[in-house]
Amino acid sequence: MNGSLRLFLLGAFFITPLANARGCLAPPVRESEQAVCYATAYADKNGLSHGPSHSRKVAKGRTTWSVRFVDTRRDTRGAGWEVEVDTASGTVTRFLGYRKQ
Repeated sequence: MNGSLRLFLLGAFFITPLANARGCLAPPVRESEQAVCYATAYADKNGLSHGPSHSRKVAKGRTTWSVRFVDTRRDTRGAGWEVEVDTASGTVTRFLGYRKQ
């Protein structure tokens, strides 16, 4: 086996799992971390904040996962947003935003 081909295959082996790890697992949504992944992808797409200053709460309903991100900084008390992630398809079906009080 050629040395450059061996190096290429080794690089492809290590790069491919990293590319797949960035995406969410395929539906159906079975775990809370998978629901958070879909909610975070929705937040990135729509410019919603979800960093370390946000606490998250996840609840499972009959057909959807409810994912809520609440801003915990002192000056933004009560601000945040919530989405519902469809269990079967993994798409966000409802968005609700909260303003600070």
